[in-house]
Amino acid sequence: MALKIVEFFGYEPYQREASPFVTDRQCPFTRGDCIKPDHGACSVKQVNSGIIICCPNRLYADDYRALSEVGHEVFGQGTELITASDARLRKAQGTLTGNQAVLFGKRWGGELPLPRPPRADGGKAGSYYVDWIVAKIDQNGELLEFTALEVQSIDTTGNYGDQAEAYFEGKPFPGMGGRGYSDADMNWENVNKRILPQLIYKGHVLRREAKCSKGLFFICPHSVYQKIMDRLGNHLHAYPIGNGTITFRSYGVGDIDPATHQRPLLFDAQFTTTIDQVATAFTSPMNLPPQDVYAAAIAAALR
Repeated sequence: MALKIVEFFGYEPYQREASPFVTDRQCPFTRGDCIKPDHGACSVKQVNSGIIICCPNRLYADDYRALSEVGHEVFGQGTELITASDARLRKAQGTLTGNQAVLFGKRWGGELPLPRPPRADGGKAGSYYVDWIVAKIDQNGELLEFTALEVQSIDTTGNYGDQAEAYFEGKPFPGMGGRGYSDADMNWENVNKRILPQLIYKGHVLRREAKCSKGLFFICPHSVYQKIMDRLGNHLHAYPIGNGTITFRSYGVGDIDPATHQRPLLFDAQFTTTIDQVATAFTSPMNLPPQDVYAAAIAAALR
């Protein structure tokens, strides 16, 4: 296991422009508190990998451009994303034009919960939360249709706190073998254990919503997108965006822009299929190893 921090509070480690964000533990992409203040890593790199986005807030660069791109794709290029409070104010003023969509999510009026089914013992069931809802409204402020968005990156395992500590102090970090790596890794198993099960559940809930006309969108780093496609076997049928669909949107980062000293967020792939296709591929995978592979391994070990 080996991991190197590529972006530290939005910039290359030791970059002068990052200093105020490092000092205040602030995220340069959301302009709020860093959600990983002890490490400050936005993206990382393994020894034999490209750059991997490891913080979901990194996907909110350029004033939440990834969300705007979805809103424009499903509701039209002229769609303006506004908060619920702004929608209420414009309704009172009579200035809604029918080209607005209300965005519900963190720092935009709060996440909207999805209720869990009642528990058999009668206890409190709690709720799931969808990261974002984009709700198209008419000139009277009434809901016309909506779509839901999940935004996730990938967690790490192990510890790269020694690396982060050196960057906080402005000191060199030789790391493992003098190459600047810490003893840490990516938690790819989360794709199977957490990400896909949650998407399948939320997708099934949303497909029962008559006004969820554009289905569920999942915004993620390219590495996560590729792991999902590999896990599902790369044999899913493509569908047009609609009720009951899930659209995967993949992003990466480019080379450092000399004007901003930051790496631009780059959209690189999109694929739409149905929740049923994902659920079937997840529970009945086609990309299996050869039959009797375990027996062969046992026999080989006994020779």
